Amino acid sequence: MVQDPRPKAIDLFAGPGGLSLGLSLTGFNVVGAVEWDPQAGQTYTHNIGDHVHIGDITELPPKEMERRLKRSKKIRSNKEITLISGGPPCPGFSLIGRSKIANLIKTGNWEGSDHRHSFIDDPRNQLFQEFVRYVEHFKPKYFIMENVMGMISFKDKDEKPIISVIKEEFEARGYSVDARSLLASDYGVPQARKRVIFLGTRGKKQRIKYPQKISATVSAREAIRDLPAIDPLTGLCVSNRLKPLRWKGYSGSFLRWVRKTPNFSAKITKNATCSIHKTRAVNPRDQAIFPLIRSGEDGDRVLYRDVYPDRLADVENLLPDGYSLSKKSGKYWVEGPPWGGRNDARWGWYDPSKFGDKMRRIRGDRPAPTIVAHLAKDGYMFIHPDQERTISAREAARFQSFPDSFDFSAGGQNPLSSQFRQIGNAVPPLLAIALGSEVLKAMKINPEITLEEIF
Repeated sequence: MVQDPRPKAIDLFAGPGGLSLGLSLTGFNVVGAVEWDPQAGQTYTHNIGDHVHIGDITELPPKEMERRLKRSKKIRSNKEITLISGGPPCPGFSLIGRSKIANLIKTGNWEGSDHRHSFIDDPRNQLFQEFVRYVEHFKPKYFIMENVMGMISFKDKDEKPIISVIKEEFEARGYSVDARSLLASDYGVPQARKRVIFLGTRGKKQRIKYPQKISATVSAREAIRDLPAIDPLTGLCVSNRLKPLRWKGYSGSFLRWVRKTPNFSAKITKNATCSIHKTRAVNPRDQAIFPLIRSGEDGDRVLYRDVYPDRLADVENLLPDGYSLSKKSGKYWVEGPPWGGRNDARWGWYDPSKFGDKMRRIRGDRPAPTIVAHLAKDGYMFIHPDQERTISAREAARFQSFPDSFDFSAGGQNPLSSQFRQIGNAVPPLLAIALGSEVLKAMKINPEITLEEIF
């Protein structure tokens, strides 16, 4: 059996495979991956390969991963693993996670040993230790670890910055470690997504450099300008055919990238068509609200709190035929005939003091805001720049820089809500290409693709 000469990598907490995809495109052979979410695992298998273990990483210790890789003849020795990558979930570092913890403390239901919620107290953050165990076992030359920006300002129970705690964990195992926040839009991703990236090198030689920013900036509108329109009443595209690829400059380069790049299951969209370009149908209440929401691109920005309750007259004028505004028990409702399978067709309003920015329109002239997993529940923070609807799964994937060949439905296995969640949790492939290229350069290997070649 001829051995694959490409350096070998393992991707932990792999999600649908954004990091694996970018690393593979640059020239890595990702021989193993682990993902807990079965639907994300299905997406990974469908698009990248069957080398992903779908299950709890705590039930797949690194020694067992080594045995599996040897049985499948992916490696002969654990020394062959050059890179370990991944983003261990640390929900406590996100603003959402921290607000939930604060509420638990306030109500007396927090079981942590410290009111400041130390790194060790939250069992979810112990998944980071699984990443450390894999690094300790395989002793790769390099590792890449990605995490949320909230980590930067976080401290443990001894008031020590978590960034320092994490670096010391790896330094104690012989690694030189750097940590830096990167903005995805600096690397061709049409999204203002910030993440903390840890780069580790065993020893002190040939340390990985952080990728240089490129001059390409792709706006939200430029990233999706060739996609067909969607009927807001159904959430389905009127056609699956893309507009002819006639744009030049950075946006044209980006569109060529997403339209012409195959996935690693040798699948590519044909005849300039797109998949998973669907979203939720817009209910009658929102049909009247969305036209009033403004991004600020042309004039003042208008959010949900600017519409309710001060502009109910405007909402009433925009309601579709058969629907009306009513007030019952001190609350306003939109009511009308059955809609979308609902016989009790009425919709209430969110409290503007708590959900003032519940509905936001994306500015078309800038990179999109951070795509988040909350899209699985609703897309109100991601109203299309120009159409009266929330963004589709394909548009969210475009904002994350995934090729159109990448099918988050896994051939129709995954529902729309799962697709949105996967996309929000993923690492942008173009950012992964930027990072993977730097690892290969540290190894004196020419990457198979770089951002400079794409743009």
